[in-house]
Amino acid sequence: MIKLLGIIDLAIALIFILVQWDIGLKYAIIAAIYLIVKGIIFISDIASIIDLITGIYLVLIILGIHSSFSAIFVIWLVQKGIFSLAS
Repeated sequence: MIKLLGIIDLAIALIFILVQWDIGLKYAIIAAIYLIVKGIIFISDIASIIDLITGIYLVLIILGIHSSFSAIFVIWLVQKGIFSLAS
């Protein structure tokens, strides 16, 4: 199960990059909902709070609001995905 979550995090990192150029908006909406719901379900964990913030930021990107924080969130998702796959 942990490895599946790692693969999903890596896929969302890719979606995060692509959506900045309006590629894969449907997948980005699904990814944002996934991150927000996962963040709310496990709200007591700091990683889940960051997931919640990442999901909200992804919604902002979908709406056309971009900033340099995108790289930070992509790095967060990639490292989380890699650590999940390595465990």
